[in-house]
Amino acid sequence: MSTVTLNPMPACRRDDGDEDVTVRMTMPKSRLAKLQTLMDADTWEKAQAARDLKLSECHQSIGVLFNTQRRHLGTTGGRVCATLLASLYNGERVKFDVSDLRCLDEHLFEHAMNTMRLCYELNAEPHTFFSDGGRLFEEMIERWGLEKKRRRVRT
Repeated sequence: MSTVTLNPMPACRRDDGDEDVTVRMTMPKSRLAKLQTLMDADTWEKAQAARDLKLSECHQSIGVLFNTQRRHLGTTGGRVCATLLASLYNGERVKFDVSDLRCLDEHLFEHAMNTMRLCYELNAEPHTFFSDGGRLFEEMIERWGLEKKRRRVRT
C-alpha cells in the first residue's frame, strides 16, 4: 500500500472566495483511478441541484396543504392535511396516524411528502414558513379540534 496525496490544483484563494484545501489519504493504489473518477464526476452537484429543485417545490406544497385544510373543513382530506401540519408543528400535542395518508388523493399525497421533506431537510417546523405562523397553526388546531386530550391528575 502506498500513500498518495491528492491535490488537483495548487493551494490558492479562488475568485469566488472558496479556499483550496489539501487532503492526504492512504489507500490501495488499485483504487486511485476510482477515486479520481469520483472526484472528477459531477454526481454530487447533480444530486444537490435535484435536492434544491425539490425543496422549491416543497415550499409550494406546504401552502397547498395549509389552504386545503382551510377550504375543506369537515372533510377527510382537510382533516388529514390539518393533522399532518399540526403534528409537524407540535407532535407532543397532536399525533398523526401515518395510515391516514391513504385517505389523500395522489395530488395531496405528494404535497404531504414534500411538506415532510421540507421540514426534514431544513430542520424547521412548518409554521416558520408563514407570516404569523404560530397564530395560524394554533387557530388550525383549535378549528379542527386536534388538541390531544389530557388526563386529569387525581389528587
